[in-house]
Amino acid sequence: MRAKIVKIEEKDSKYGGFFYFIFFKGEDGKSYRTCVYPRYGNFKRWQPVINDFTKDGIKEIWLDGLVKKGERLIDADSLFTVKKEVLV
Repeated sequence: MRAKIVKIEEKDSKYGGFFYFIFFKGEDGKSYRTCVYPRYGNFKRWQPVINDFTKDGIKEIWLDGLVKKGERLIDADSLFTVKKEVLV
């Protein structure tokens, strides 16, 4: 599945620390989300994406290879590839 990141929210975790909700718009026009936690091993894949999303000059970030885990949920363990569109 291919989707564009539309929003990332940092939230406090009730277990200590924080986590991120990442919201997507799929090519199918539907909204999706996933949750990533810095203490989990898959975070090393997500951290560069989170950092790039907050940078100036990055227009859009698309991820290919996302796996749906439910009706509107993306599996955070997806082995995705990143396509960034940069403002010129």
